[in-house]
Amino acid sequence: MTGEDPYGEGHANVLGRIASTLGVPVEAFLAADPAAGPDIASAGMDLDASAQVLALLRLFVRLKSPEARARCLSYVVQEAIHDG
Repeated sequence: MTGEDPYGEGHANVLGRIASTLGVPVEAFLAADPAAGPDIASAGMDLDASAQVLALLRLFVRLKSPEARARCLSYVVQEAIHDG
């Protein structure tokens, strides 16, 4: 990423770590259409799941409120527990 970080210091580093973990380039988070970005299928997930992960992460990092992020994370954790 270039320029000033609109989400606070360290945002680029966090995206870099997430991208590395998923096996996708950081640019995949910045595309208007997740499926139109670089090869996101390389993350080991099917294309639909990869697009959903990228969309979710892109929206999550836009949240400025720590409380909102905590609510989102709690919801996802509960869904993961119930789903299986």
